[in-house]
Amino acid sequence: MDLGLENNVAIVTGGSKGIGYASGMSLLNEGAKVLICARNQDDLDKAVASAGNQAEGRIKAIAADMSNVEDIKRVVDHCISTFGRVDILVNNAGSARMGKFTEITDDAWEADWGLKFFGYVRMAREVFPHMEKQGKGVVINIIGAAALHPEASYMVGGSANLALNHFTKALAKEGAPNNIRVVGINPGLIATERMERRVQLSNLPREQFLADASPLGRPGKPEEIGDLVAFFASDRAGFVTGSNLTADGGANPAIMG
Repeated sequence: MDLGLENNVAIVTGGSKGIGYASGMSLLNEGAKVLICARNQDDLDKAVASAGNQAEGRIKAIAADMSNVEDIKRVVDHCISTFGRVDILVNNAGSARMGKFTEITDDAWEADWGLKFFGYVRMAREVFPHMEKQGKGVVINIIGAAALHPEASYMVGGSANLALNHFTKALAKEGAPNNIRVVGINPGLIATERMERRVQLSNLPREQFLADASPLGRPGKPEEIGDLVAFFASDRAGFVTGSNLTADGGANPAIMG
């Protein structure tokens, strides 16, 4: 399916690995130009190299910390100076720690929310004026299904995810008059490096952990989320805004969400 993304310009945060990398590659495969950012330059260089010669000139990378306001401004400025515009923002950078409620400090809460929640807010706020001027844009927030599953061991991340689901819907109302769509994706367990760390912490045999990941008997693939990103970024999803889609292989038992 041709999604009509040729020459669209996208910023993908946390774009060197996992879901962010897969999202960048899906957008590239649809003809978009992509600026990926992450904190580790070596990982970014590997991601750019893996895109291959067919993406030469259409993928750029910049090292940046999405908990740093100046880095956020620098990423958007770099995108505008390199590609001339920004049509798509994929907010993906950041995760939150697990732990016992009484042992997680205020500093830890603030650091994780500063990256995951406020990083998304600040990136969106930085690109919005450019999208408003263009009269079009798409913001896609990669959030997390933990918003729908309150867990004592994951209060920091789960509460940030829930707040981002609210933020997504509210921001969609802000953007609608200027044809800026805002969509959230709540992935379940996805086969990334982060999942492998969870396998180790679970004390379960790896095969059992993977089989228990969803009713489908497996975790998701990063590419499955990346392809959703490309679809939502396209005009094929032009009537979708203010929605938070759960992609977890059926693991969410609730009627809504």
